[in-house]
Amino acid sequence: MRIKMLFAALALSAAGGACALEIHLPPETATYTPSELPGYQLVQRNCMTCHAAQYASSQPPASARAYWEATVKKMKKPFGAQFADEDVPAMVDYLVKTYGAERSAAAVAAPALRKTAAAAVPAAAGKDAKTLLAANGCMACHAIDQKVVGPGFAEVAARYKGKDNVSAVAAHIRQGGSGKWGPVPMPPFSQLSDADAATLAKYVLSR
Repeated sequence: MRIKMLFAALALSAAGGACALEIHLPPETATYTPSELPGYQLVQRNCMTCHAAQYASSQPPASARAYWEATVKKMKKPFGAQFADEDVPAMVDYLVKTYGAERSAAAVAAPALRKTAAAAVPAAAGKDAKTLLAANGCMACHAIDQKVVGPGFAEVAARYKGKDNVSAVAAHIRQGGSGKWGPVPMPPFSQLSDADAATLAKYVLSR
């Protein structure tokens, strides 16, 4: 009986420790292969919100177009990714020609386009908040007043009401993280400048 009680105590202790676990994700460094294909920018905007670029590069290299189409559509339903149906063909075309069975016949990205995502994505640096939201795919996971994948902006603003937390929220945007708003991690947007991250933070906190 004493042994059983000891095991029960250890199990409860382990469970309590698991509940307190907070995961800190390292900064994202992998990037999607730059390309002149229209789907490149769509994948940058729509996929990086939930996936690291390794997700694409780790898929079987002989994967056919049908495989990539099924994969992209799966992200929309049942997983709820927020991108338009009309974006799917271009995204699939880029993925199969860059990471799949058709890549040998695809035009290789020009050397001038071989930049990191940090340089490729934020063409909207220094712009207003709504431009930054669109350029970085924020609305794929967030809405103004309701939860999508991540919390609604109004919910974030309510949590920080009465506090001067622009710098803290801006840091969360740039660094990403998990555990504060649910189990789905937010990827880091380290490509944003401090000024652009602050612009987004001010917009979110003003909702």
